[in-house]
Amino acid sequence: MVNIYCTLIINKRRSFDDIREDFKEKVKARLKELGYDQNGDKLEA
Repeated sequence: MVNIYCTLIINKRRSFDDIREDFKEKVKARLKELGYDQNGDKLEA
């Protein structure tokens, strides 16, 4: 589910606020690993 949520956020199909509370920390950490912020935007290098 974490990877699905991340894909949806990166592709602007869902916002971070739409994610279930019990997944938010894991999704936030995974997005950071992938180089994205909570809005699905690329982090500055």
